[in-house]
Amino acid sequence: MSDDGTNYVAGLATRWAETDPMEQWVNAAPKGGRTPLEETIREYLGSHNSFPDGSAVEVLRGDGSGWEQAVIVERVGLDEWTVEYTDGEQAWRDHSELRSADG
Repeated sequence: MSDDGTNYVAGLATRWAETDPMEQWVNAAPKGGRTPLEETIREYLGSHNSFPDGSAVEVLRGDGSGWEQAVIVERVGLDEWTVEYTDGEQAWRDHSELRSADG
């Protein structure tokens, strides 16, 4: 979560769902209703990489007290990236623990 309570990738996925023709069609279906946010995020991540290799990111500290600077090393799964902190330590993080360093 970001400081304002929103999730960086959730915002990207929501904006994508509002403009993607297939997602608009699915969400407009009378019986289905809106797609749950977590499903929208999974669908978005299936066709988009929010954190390309080498991009600067901020990583949520384990205790939730704030954000640390890091760089994406590689995407290792649908919702998992290896990050490298400034001290050289590497860790795996999912979308809820990452946000772009650019805002």
